[in-house]
Amino acid sequence: MASEEYYEKLSFPDAPKIVTKTIPGPQTRALLEKELSNETPTRIAPIGIPIAWEEASGATFKDPDGNVFIDLSSGVAVNNVGHSHPEIVEVIKNECGRLMHTPDGTCKNRQRLGAMLAEAAPGNLKNNVRMAYGLSGSSANEIAIKFARASTGKSIILGFQGAYHGSIGTTLTLTTSPTFRSLYRPFMPFVERLGPYPYCYRCPYDLTHPECDLQCAKYVEFQLTDPYGGIDVGDVAAVILEPMQGEGGYVPPPPGWMEYMYNLFNRLGILIIDDEVQMGMGRTGTLFAVENFGVEPDIITMGKALGGDLPFSAVLCRADLVKDLEPFSHVLTAAGNSMSCAVACKNLELIQDGLLDRSKEMGAYAKGRLKELAKEREVIGDVRGMGWGIAIELVCNKTTKQPLSMAEVVRIVWHLRDKGVYVLPCGRFDNILRMVPPLMISKDLVDKSIDIIADVLETADMARYSLNWTMGS
Repeated sequence: MASEEYYEKLSFPDAPKIVTKTIPGPQTRALLEKELSNETPTRIAPIGIPIAWEEASGATFKDPDGNVFIDLSSGVAVNNVGHSHPEIVEVIKNECGRLMHTPDGTCKNRQRLGAMLAEAAPGNLKNNVRMAYGLSGSSANEIAIKFARASTGKSIILGFQGAYHGSIGTTLTLTTSPTFRSLYRPFMPFVERLGPYPYCYRCPYDLTHPECDLQCAKYVEFQLTDPYGGIDVGDVAAVILEPMQGEGGYVPPPPGWMEYMYNLFNRLGILIIDDEVQMGMGRTGTLFAVENFGVEPDIITMGKALGGDLPFSAVLCRADLVKDLEPFSHVLTAAGNSMSCAVACKNLELIQDGLLDRSKEMGAYAKGRLKELAKEREVIGDVRGMGWGIAIELVCNKTTKQPLSMAEVVRIVWHLRDKGVYVLPCGRFDNILRMVPPLMISKDLVDKSIDIIADVLETADMARYSLNWTMGS
């Protein structure tokens, strides 16, 4: 395991540092205007949070005007080892002049990655999986769904309320956010919704765990076993679920729920697809988030931090499920290219070399500080999460739990940006500040970030009693 001094040196030493009078500064503003004039208005970050990237290192980045920010987003849980990690950069330099694109073909780096993933697979999946590769989390989930249907001969895919599994095809149908869905109907057929996914802070039954006796799990069982429930269980190929919902609000299930679900689906002969795209690769303190619950899926999807600085994803299927798939029945031109596989191998090495424990320890430290802060800030309703996947849920009132409006959350996010802390919101009500920094973030940067969050949320509390808090003020 590397030292704290080593992790500190991976980031820009002067973060955070704001040198322009306003954010975005003049160069950033000009770049945004030129870029967005050529693109569709569908992107979230440059419109919702006007900012540009010029250079990134570790848990920090600079904009074109020279402002330096602490990155609490990791590029949406992508840069788990940090931006431009020197060992990753070295791999890319070595590989890019030797071999990059192979048309879904054989190469040494691809063979090595498959062996590493097979060895790392949890439980009885260890060395009992077969791999397929993609270019994004969405493509990995599409592949998993395709293989589940082919291996079972069944059609229906189940998903949960509050889920995010992608933004194209069947994965868009499984995603429940109206932001992503509202304009893009009709959706794919043979998809059914289960729920509620356990959201203990906002329990729809108004119960408290463990006295609730997992009523949310029992209702899912009712949905699947009621003869008039409307789901043809005999034609269900698989269920896809996140070990901790990401875009839905960084919502971890309570003890016992995941085990209940796995027992239920196994009893009904339904394959389980474990979506590890956002929560895998050490984010929750284990390589696979599902390892926190002691259960074993049939298929695992990975993306984001597996490739890190390069777009890459993988699907790990239990070997017997895919052994009879037809040759040539699945192709993806750029999947599994040599350089991306080499980078994925290095990401796996770096994460398993101390970053799993660091994610647990620093995540627990940050969550502890934030829970103490919640006692002082009326605007913080809940602090939750696992490892370095932490949610700060913002509310108008702790008693009613009324979500803070999107406009107010955006103001907070902009104020954090103006003070040098980059945070992305999420959640069913868009009222969650998610802390998902690179796993190697130094304790010093964690403390600086939380101090700034504390100051900005104090302003937010005060703003509830005034009308003069505006964007960028």
